[in-house]
Amino acid sequence: MYIVIINSYSGRRRYNRVLKLLNEDLSSSYKAFLSHEFKGQDMWEEIRTTVTPYESKLKGIIVVGGDGTLHQAVNELYSLRLPFGLIPSGSGNDFARALNIPGTVRNAIGRINNDQPQQYDILEVNNRKVLSIIGVGVDAETAINCQTSIIKKLLNRAFLGRLTYLAVFLKTVIRYKPLDVNVITEDGKTHSFSDVWLLAAGNTSYYGGGIPMCPGADPQDGEIDLVVAHSLGFFRLLAAIPSVYLKRHLSLPYITSLQGRKFTIQSKGRQAVQGDGEEIGITPAYIKVHRKAVKFF
Repeated sequence: MYIVIINSYSGRRRYNRVLKLLNEDLSSSYKAFLSHEFKGQDMWEEIRTTVTPYESKLKGIIVVGGDGTLHQAVNELYSLRLPFGLIPSGSGNDFARALNIPGTVRNAIGRINNDQPQQYDILEVNNRKVLSIIGVGVDAETAINCQTSIIKKLLNRAFLGRLTYLAVFLKTVIRYKPLDVNVITEDGKTHSFSDVWLLAAGNTSYYGGGIPMCPGADPQDGEIDLVVAHSLGFFRLLAAIPSVYLKRHLSLPYITSLQGRKFTIQSKGRQAVQGDGEEIGITPAYIKVHRKAVKFF
């Protein structure tokens, strides 16, 4: 039996189609929870209550949604130590992209039916679990602004949701003021950066709907890939954007990359921190990796 969590705010037609295909193709029984039917923490409490009598029979937790829904599910249900399955249904789907999870519902169900979960690393920052990338700087402000932006709604309606991040980034960066950042590594060494536009700590390569900001990140190597864009002006930052999409930005003189298992991020003033596109706190940020700590089909 599976627990299935569906982000049903995307529309009744879409989630009804998913339920139909689950009934037709999923190899085991399931109990579905539709997010629009609950308020606040009620859904997670109901899931935990439901799990108890079926604990020995549960095969895993299937999430139907995007990176935000998956982020919530992992943080709320991580302690159950069950494998997660993902049916991508968001505007970005960056974690699905990193794991090569099929974008079609039927093929994603087929992957779950194969019943071959693998172990992956997971990041932790200030007691929050993060699957993809943790960000500080203009990328964090962009991710937070995406949550309430009318641009996101309009692009989703036009089936161009993956362009949301770039569109909101261009709007956000105009007003953003670069900051000074200290990065402290596990051995206590401090790297100081001035005029920092963004800092990304990656478990996987992608965020923002397919932007490979941490191109070398591997969610099975036990390492965090840290990328810092610093010491450059506004126009040079904009000129660097194509190199990011081409995965050539790490060779630029104003991009610094580090690898490690733990980092402390300090900034002048309290700055927002995002993880998996969700606002998850403020600096200082204490980031560490848990190796092979979560399973995904």
